[in-house]
Amino acid sequence: MKLSQILGIGVFSFFISYGAIAIELPDPVPAADAGQQEAVEEAPLPPREEQPVNEERWSSIVKVFSVCSSPNFYQPWQNYAQRSGVGSGFVIEGNRIITNAHVVADQTFLMVRRPGDQQRYIARLLVVGHDCDLAILTVDDPNFFKNITPLAIGTLPDMQSSVSVLGYPIGGDNISVTEGVISRVEPVIYSHSGRRLLAAQIDAAINPGNSGGPVLHDGKVVGVAFQGLSKSQNIGFMIPAPVLEHFLNDTADNDFDGFPDIPFRFMKMENPDLRAARGMKPDQTGIMITKLPPAVEALKLLQENDVVMAIDGVPIANDATVPFRDGEVIFFGELIWRKYLGDTSRLTILRDGRQLDVDFKLRLVRDRSFDRAPTYYFIGGMVFVPLSINYLDEWEEWYQGPIELVSYVLDNQPTPELEEVVVLSMVLADSVNVGYQDLSAQPVISVNGTNIKNLRELIRLVQAMPDGFLELGLKNGDQVVLDINKIREATPEIMTRYRIPQDRSEDLADTDQVAQPQYGPLKQ
Repeated sequence: MKLSQILGIGVFSFFISYGAIAIELPDPVPAADAGQQEAVEEAPLPPREEQPVNEERWSSIVKVFSVCSSPNFYQPWQNYAQRSGVGSGFVIEGNRIITNAHVVADQTFLMVRRPGDQQRYIARLLVVGHDCDLAILTVDDPNFFKNITPLAIGTLPDMQSSVSVLGYPIGGDNISVTEGVISRVEPVIYSHSGRRLLAAQIDAAINPGNSGGPVLHDGKVVGVAFQGLSKSQNIGFMIPAPVLEHFLNDTADNDFDGFPDIPFRFMKMENPDLRAARGMKPDQTGIMITKLPPAVEALKLLQENDVVMAIDGVPIANDATVPFRDGEVIFFGELIWRKYLGDTSRLTILRDGRQLDVDFKLRLVRDRSFDRAPTYYFIGGMVFVPLSINYLDEWEEWYQGPIELVSYVLDNQPTPELEEVVVLSMVLADSVNVGYQDLSAQPVISVNGTNIKNLRELIRLVQAMPDGFLELGLKNGDQVVLDINKIREATPEIMTRYRIPQDRSEDLADTDQVAQPQYGPLKQ
């Protein structure tokens, strides 16, 4: 169990939704550290420098109204009920409106309103970056942007710099301005996507509805308010200017590629015996690769037990940190996140006592998907889906899902032999599948004795059967055995009874033999 679960700490997004508010847990801190943090009294802060907020700039702070309908990954042929919510945003040059991705995720209709204006304008989503929880909107009506002064993007201020947070939090309909200081800059888990990226902690009061609002310093945007720490006082987080600039540069072509990620698992090398065993000299530092994804391993550039001592010439300490700004250090992943997909990083490694330089082309790792319909296949009452974080999210929190499926997500990487885990999600009861109706969330290993590597292969093997018994091998050792012709004949009627419009998702339409529901009186 994570310590954050024990302490009841959670990260939440500052977005008012008339449905549920998504909650994620931050990384746990060691129990001893947590106790120390509670025991130590904070030193008094120096007097804050008042930040002037030019009221002319308020014209660019907008309220975002969203209507969303999220897909149901457990019953993948339908969406959840429509819900409405509000957030904040701000106008930048080019008639663009910046807000949070979680404000507009799975949106079906968007409107925005200027400060002091009673009219709402229909908005349009231009591009969204779910990894970094940012989105760009626009309004086609040119009247919306009249007399609006766009905000300029600044640079990330130093620690203890005063900042102002503007937005439309719960409890009122006009702009709210709160002030605080930047108290910490370090990577955190973005609750919307689950990605770890650079963020800045601020102590300005931020409340639900502030999501997407600008954080200003010297009249320029230095961050975007996006989430906070529950059961704490005045601890909020902003997406810092470097991440915002990365997003804007990435989306200059109106397409979001994403942030590259660390291409290996690693461990710190703070133990002197571990360093000696890997042939490190006293003046050498670094981290050790413990596991490589199959796709990276196939490149034969990196190996397990390699010691990564530097990235692009920046030395990595034994505690996995690198120099950041004057007097600051930061997690080494920031050296990779600041780059773009397709860029190359030079890794200085130590292998069997020899120092090597390896040029590695950066890749994308994305765990959770948005704004797309779920993938599924249906036959004989059986619902098959690929395993994903989105599917596990149906258990409120993905880590609360079936332990075997969670273990797959945590410990396994796609391989040529197993590109994706296929899950028998549920069996909709019918006389043709009697005895199996209680099966749910079971990984499928084989079809008629042939191991499957993805959902498409399962469909191909099932559809290739002329007759006989369909035998599905499950991970737990159980089997599902059904007459193929009986379940084919029963499928349209079952679809009608359970109001399933198609026997497979649109992305699988090219697999042919699409069954259609039978409309009319049902058989008794």
